[in-house]
Amino acid sequence: MSSQNPNPPRPRRRIAGERKGARPVAAEAVGPTETPADRTEAVDLTKAPAPAPQSPPEPGPVDTAEPRPVPWPVLAGLGLLAAVLLVLAVGPFVDGMGWQDYETASEQSEVDSARRTAPAVAERAAAAILAYDYKSLESDRNAAASYMTPDYRKQYLDTFDGLVLKLAVKQKAHVEASVRASGVSAAGADRVEVLLFVNQTTTSTANSGEPQTALHRVVFSMVRQGESWRVDNIKPL
Repeated sequence: MSSQNPNPPRPRRRIAGERKGARPVAAEAVGPTETPADRTEAVDLTKAPAPAPQSPPEPGPVDTAEPRPVPWPVLAGLGLLAAVLLVLAVGPFVDGMGWQDYETASEQSEVDSARRTAPAVAERAAAAILAYDYKSLESDRNAAASYMTPDYRKQYLDTFDGLVLKLAVKQKAHVEASVRASGVSAAGADRVEVLLFVNQTTTSTANSGEPQTALHRVVFSMVRQGESWRVDNIKPL
């Protein structure tokens, strides 16, 4: 005897749009199909390999060519130029000196040099100018004139030829001059006044041939001409 199910299953309602006779879909939902390319494996960062150390770049070729020597004339010229520029830039202002102070010091140095050199020339000139011998008047005159400036030489020659030449021959005069002392009474860079103390000894027929000595004081005005000192005037005191 067959038993019948007292509660037969009710037919399922079709969903709108579902074709008749379609098989029901399993209740298990299926997600989107996963492809191997979509799979991403988790990476353990603690086990990631350390980056490989980078070696330093290799040095390039070293230039071993020797430097070309500078010609010595160029070095000498540069050294001279540097020295000149150093002197021009620093020299006048050494020890706090200004340009005006430097010029003043330079002028004073020239005056000091004149005071040292002019008296010696004046002494030699006096020994020649204030001495003569009637036997050698022309050579004595020319020797004396060589110490003088052109202007004063003309004045001296006029006096010597007009007065001394005739008188010396007539009296057979022989005069010697010896400078006993000298000193500077005034000085500039190019002109120096030199005071001379001169012993002049004269022998002539006027004093019966007996030598007579007299002490004279004369001032020789010395001027610089080029590198030499010349007598520009003689003034007895």
